[in-house]
Amino acid sequence: MENTSLPTAVCDNITYSAESDDDTANYLAHIRNRVLKIIYIVIGTLGITDNLFVLIVFVLFIKIANKVPYLTKVSYM
Repeated sequence: MENTSLPTAVCDNITYSAESDDDTANYLAHIRNRVLKIIYIVIGTLGITDNLFVLIVFVLFIKIANKVPYLTKVSYM
């Protein structure tokens, strides 16, 4: 018995159960491909915006750090 918890196994079972009607199988495969593309686009967009946010915070940190005056040398004598 195969593990049917995998998304590909579930879609394969749906596709194979509709082998008598090729249009239904193609339609379900087409929907699956569209949904995966949308999910990948959303994940990619979130990744890019996250990286841009990190770069902006890093640049702002550098600008703020440059405004802080350096400490003068203190001798402990």
